[in-house]
Amino acid sequence: AAAAQIEAAAPVAAARMNARMDVPHPLEVPTAGSLMRRCGAILEQLSSREEEARWFSTPLAAVPASAAVVPQPLDYGTVRRRLRDGVYGDEPLAFANDVRLVFDAALANHYSEAAPPRAAAKSALLAFERCFAAAMSAPVTETAAAAAAAAAAA
Repeated sequence: AAAAQIEAAAPVAAARMNARMDVPHPLEVPTAGSLMRRCGAILEQLSSREEEARWFSTPLAAVPASAAVVPQPLDYGTVRRRLRDGVYGDEPLAFANDVRLVFDAALANHYSEAAPPRAAAKSALLAFERCFAAAMSAPVTETAAAAAAAAAAA
C-alpha cells in the first residue's frame, strides 16, 4: 500500500520543484534496501552537506515570528531520531513531510532570496525532492538474507 502511495505521490513531489532548476550538488539516489532504509540514506546525505546542514541542525524556531508561521519546526536530528525510533513505521511519505518541515521555517522567515538560510533550504529541498522521488520509484528487491528468513519461516 505504501509503495502505491509513493508511486502516486512521486510525480506530485517532482512537479513541486521547477524542473528547469539545476541541482548544484544532487544527492546520490539510494536504490538498495527497504524504502525506509533509503529514507535514512537520503537524510544522511542531506546532513553531510555542510554548507546547508548547518542551518538545519537545530530547529529554526529561534526567529520570534516563526512559531506562528511554523508551529512545529523540525531539524535533521529530530527526523533522524523519529526514523530510528520507528515513528514513521513503513510510511516514507510521513518521513518526507517531516523533511519538508525542516525547511519550512527557513522559507517562511527569510524572504530575501539572498538570505543564506533561505538559499540553503531551497537547494536542500530541491535536492531532496528529486532524490526522494527517484529512490521511492526504484523497485524494492528482496535481499538474500530476507529471502532466507522468509523461506525458513515457511
